[in-house]
Amino acid sequence: MSTILLTGASGRLGTHMRRWFAQKGRAVLATDIRPAEDGGAVEIADLSDREAVDRLMARDIYSVVHLGGMAKEAGWQTVLDANIIGSYNIFESARKAGVKRVVYASTYHVVGMHPTPTDAPIDLDAAYRPDSLYAVSKAFGEMLGRLYFDKFGIECLAIRICTAGDPGTPREARLWLNRDDLATLIETGLDQPDLGHRIVYGISNNPRKMMVNEPDPGLDWAPAHGSAELGKPDPLAPLDETDPRNRLLGGAFSTWGHQDDKSDL
Repeated sequence: MSTILLTGASGRLGTHMRRWFAQKGRAVLATDIRPAEDGGAVEIADLSDREAVDRLMARDIYSVVHLGGMAKEAGWQTVLDANIIGSYNIFESARKAGVKRVVYASTYHVVGMHPTPTDAPIDLDAAYRPDSLYAVSKAFGEMLGRLYFDKFGIECLAIRICTAGDPGTPREARLWLNRDDLATLIETGLDQPDLGHRIVYGISNNPRKMMVNEPDPGLDWAPAHGSAELGKPDPLAPLDETDPRNRLLGGAFSTWGHQDDKSDL
C-alpha cells in the first residue's frame, strides 16, 4: 500500500489527521520535530535537515500532507528554518523521490493586511497582503508549489487554513474551520483527479464568513459544518470597531511589530 507522509504529526491538526487517516485505513508515515503527546507513532525529524527529509521520502511515499513547520509568528531565523527551508526540502525531496502530490498547509494570513470585509468576503483573486513573517513564509510555500507543478509536474493543493481552534470571538466564529472539514478537504487534495495546482480557503460554512472559494477552484469538496452549530460565540454579532484586531483580516497578527525587535514583542 502506498504511504502518505504526514508532517507536523504531533501538532493539534496533525494529531487529528493521524487519527482520521487511521480510521480510514490509510497508510501513514507520521513525522514531527517532537514526540506526540498522545503516544502515537511519530518519527522524529527536523524538516530543515534535508538528509532527514530524504530518508523519510524514500520509504514508498505516494503523497505528502505537509502540516509541519512554525504555525505562528516568530523571529526570522525560526521562520526561515521551519517554514522556508523546511518547505523547500519537502518539495525538492519529493521531486527527487518521484512523489507526485503535496497537500500544503498555508494560511489565510497571506491576505491578512486586507481590511476586514464588511460587505463582500475576500475571494481567491485577492492580492497577497501578508501580515507577518509567518504569512510571508506560507506565501513562499504556495509559490513553491506553483513552480514545482509547472516545471516538474508535482500536483499541489494549498489550503489557506482559517481559525481551526475553538472560536472565542464573533470574528473567529466567522473564520472557523471545523477539523473534520479540514480532514475531508485534505483527502480531496489527495484523491482529486487532475488536481494540478490549486489554492483554496480552508473555512467552514459559517454565517458572514470572511472569505469564499470563488472563483470556483473546481474541487469536489464542500464543508459539512458551520460555526452556527456551536451556539456561541455568535458569528452574526457585530465586531468591536474600537479593537485594532478587528480592523484588518489578520487580526492580532496585523498589529504586531517585527518579532526580532524585543521592544515590539
